[in-house]
Amino acid sequence: MQLIPPFGPYQGTAVYEVQLRSNNNGDLLTFQYYDAVLDTVYDIEETYEFATNDVIGDVITPLELNIIISVDLTLDLIAGWNWLSINVLPDNPSISSVLEALGDNALFVTSQSSGTATNYGSEYGWYGSLDTIEPSQMYKLQLSEPAELVVTGVPVDVDETPINLIAGWNWLGYLPQGSTDLSNALSSVVDVATFISSQADGTAQNYGEYGWFGQLEYLNPGKGYLLNTSSDAVLTYPEVSPEGLTRTMQNNNKEIVLSESISDWNFQYGDYEFLGTITASVENKNDSDGDILGVFVEGECRGIAERMYFEHDNRYLYIVQVYSNDILSNEELSFKFFDKESDKILSFSETLLFENNMIIGDGFNTFKLSDELSTELIPLDYQLNDAYPNPFNPSTLLSFNIPNNDNINVSIYDMSGRLITTLINEQLEQGEHSVIWNGMDHNGNSVSSGVYFYTLHGKDISLTKKMVMMK
Repeated sequence: MQLIPPFGPYQGTAVYEVQLRSNNNGDLLTFQYYDAVLDTVYDIEETYEFATNDVIGDVITPLELNIIISVDLTLDLIAGWNWLSINVLPDNPSISSVLEALGDNALFVTSQSSGTATNYGSEYGWYGSLDTIEPSQMYKLQLSEPAELVVTGVPVDVDETPINLIAGWNWLGYLPQGSTDLSNALSSVVDVATFISSQADGTAQNYGEYGWFGQLEYLNPGKGYLLNTSSDAVLTYPEVSPEGLTRTMQNNNKEIVLSESISDWNFQYGDYEFLGTITASVENKNDSDGDILGVFVEGECRGIAERMYFEHDNRYLYIVQVYSNDILSNEELSFKFFDKESDKILSFSETLLFENNMIIGDGFNTFKLSDELSTELIPLDYQLNDAYPNPFNPSTLLSFNIPNNDNINVSIYDMSGRLITTLINEQLEQGEHSVIWNGMDHNGNSVSSGVYFYTLHGKDISLTKKMVMMK
């Protein structure tokens, strides 16, 4: 029977008077709640052990019952590596149950200290030292294809789920049901938290009296984070208002749109398991909004960042997340700067060696890029230049421009179309290139006087020009 008390702390609020019946003392009774508006029945967390003539509560101090409401956590996963966490308690937290819907698409999952597990396919399933998925941890999950994963369970009670942190790096799960800003999320450990990194939403550094600064401004459900602390601590997340249940806040690390000139700077962060962060500045140059700093390994882009303003030191800087699969620090990082206004690329001689979880520079002490190697005007189209000298004897220089990284073939043919020799057949970076032909065929024999053709072949392009060997 529903009652509306006319007095007391629950005045005007619905309470329920329930008569319980049983034939045996000690019977365990459970409760359910029916919502007439939604026509939905909810389970209730509490139970009661029956006792004859027991009286529990009154309208002043009623017995409080908590409805169990399951929610769906939807994770949009990419091919490759995914940093994820769950903020619900599924009925079955085993890896095979939580990841069942992914099938053979899920390959491998690793934790910071609870072990790993490998998917051996439908015949054998998951096996390894990692048995269950826990909300307080971040996991790295490897997929063969993009997928959507839905995890259903009871929302985590953040007040009752403190997270023990160690000094150094922590693979951190996010527990609240909605997004919240970084300073609020980490308020319980603000004195010891120094740096936090996401997989692709950016990073943030704790500058003490100035607070947090970086692209990472909000923490979101389903994401996993790397948190660095100066000492052991206990993190308790704040409660997030109900409005946050369906809201995901956007971080400052918005997707960077690459112009055609630097379209080859695009990369897939999911291809890499490890990352680090570099806070850099471009010295002796007036950069502007829209300029981009790229980090490369042997010509392959591993991270990009747009210019940001650091108000505490009145300067502009670039915070680049750098990705790698090399944990042995063998990869050398080089830097290129794209000037949007002039459509030029500037290369630097400064280099670094990649280290997992590296933090190079900060807002007050950036990694300075100043030693310019070259300023390169990006060619807008493929161009095959005249041979020089022409006529020639015994050698000539063949130069050409390519607008994008491409697999390039440069070859020599005689008047009948017979292949004499191939000078280049490999992947080249965009820009200006040249090669010398010494008048030899592919067997190392000198060719006779006459007219020869040299060709440039690339993706959807074929250019040919004529030259004369004169002895």
